[in-house]
Amino acid sequence: MSKLLELKFKTKKIEISFLILLSSALIIRFFYFPYNLPLTEDSFSNFTYATAINFYGNLPMEWTPVNNGWPIFLSFWFSIINLENTFQYMQLQKIISVILSSLITIPVYFLCKKYFNKKIALVGVSLIAFDPRLILNSILGITEPIFILLTTSSLVLFLKYDRKMIMVSFILVAFATIIRSEGIFLLAVLVILFFIKYKISKEILTILIPCLIIFILILTPISDYKMEVIGTDGIFQRVSLGTEQVLSSATNENVNGNSTIIDGTILFIKYLGWILIPNFLIFLPFGAILFLKHRKKENNFIIIFLIICSIPILYAYIRQAQDTRYLYTLFPIFSLISLYAVKTYLTKFTKKDIILFLIIIGIIISSISFYEYKKIDYEQEKEYYEIAKKIPITIGGVNDHPTISKYISSSELTEKWPFVYYDETRQIKIINTNPYSNLTGKVKYTDLSSFITSNKNELTHLIVNNNSNLSEYLQEVYWNEEKFQYLDKQFDSNEINSNYHIKLFKINYEKFNLIEK
Repeated sequence: MSKLLELKFKTKKIEISFLILLSSALIIRFFYFPYNLPLTEDSFSNFTYATAINFYGNLPMEWTPVNNGWPIFLSFWFSIINLENTFQYMQLQKIISVILSSLITIPVYFLCKKYFNKKIALVGVSLIAFDPRLILNSILGITEPIFILLTTSSLVLFLKYDRKMIMVSFILVAFATIIRSEGIFLLAVLVILFFIKYKISKEILTILIPCLIIFILILTPISDYKMEVIGTDGIFQRVSLGTEQVLSSATNENVNGNSTIIDGTILFIKYLGWILIPNFLIFLPFGAILFLKHRKKENNFIIIFLIICSIPILYAYIRQAQDTRYLYTLFPIFSLISLYAVKTYLTKFTKKDIILFLIIIGIIISSISFYEYKKIDYEQEKEYYEIAKKIPITIGGVNDHPTISKYISSSELTEKWPFVYYDETRQIKIINTNPYSNLTGKVKYTDLSSFITSNKNELTHLIVNNNSNLSEYLQEVYWNEEKFQYLDKQFDSNEINSNYHIKLFKINYEKFNLIEK
């Protein structure tokens, strides 16, 4: 009886410890939450689509993102939560993302405790809960949190090898695939694991076939809708197109004479090494060695998952996607592999509970320190947003700018929610200043004249400053505006006492045409 009470007490302590970690993850995310900033780029596109669903009461027929599962999910919460204006709904999107990101710790905990004791599993939870990149990603309002939550949960349920749980796991994979087409690769993982477990047996008819039918039934309506609106299902056709592109690029060389596949692989390895900092670097390499050294049959899913789910990530880097977030879907498995190292480290000490506590505290401290070092200056971003709001929405088109452009679309939106807004309705067009080809190594525009001439049907204004990431011919306008007699200054951020200097010029095409003749 006393042993049973002791066991219950220990279990209760672990459950409380997990809740503390989950609560801490939420607190840290909300501490860094950018309340005064709107959504931008991908999150903005998702927001406007979710808003349009609420405006129409159904999926819009004018346009849809290729991956529309996340905004469809958001539209449900938008419909049941009553807020005052557009900006507040933007914050709601980020709040939902933060909550989902923190909830990833739940399936990670169950995944880790399947192969390690519950105390060691808490270290795996900490690696996810406090990873600085996942913290930053969670407050952007984009797809990673819900996608990682669904894929990890699906894997955990499948590994129970229970008929009902396997069916639920396939349902979750279907929803993950609607969120992001890469989810189709997790379907491949589950099918392979199914055959490894059950081989050729009656379970194929009683479990696998029904699961695949359910998967297809969930995807079919969304695929048909996207075919009707944008001419592609965004899933199977996208995988097929990606395969063709990779095969065709196998013989292509860039300007440096390297294969694009080799360049993509190098970029994959580079970003893989970068995301190990700060915490995975201590545990993952050694943990991987121990895993391979003592690999068991029931752990083969780790290798299968990593290989297959790395395929779409490698494809993204072959396409020269300059972002580490494609690798975040591997983090739950990285956490699991890291625990092989943690378990070995613990064998060197007698007071294991104290060491586990110190490891978790060390993870938290290193994560926060790294985040503080790399975090975005949100006060400066707020200033960029305030400047973007000063740009008149009556202008037709403006050059892409490294810091201001991403806030222009948000500044166009009406405060009254809901509304309809998509590329064809936007008032200010953002025009790429230097389209670049990895194959030729050449830029399209070498001077301001060629840029204006090539875009004269859309371009009406120029935003310039001394930002080193801005094209040199636009920096020249900032430093020597008097040289360009066909540019009329309409705004200077010094007039509003801004710390960030921006100039806005209107192009006088009458003068420009006379000068260029």
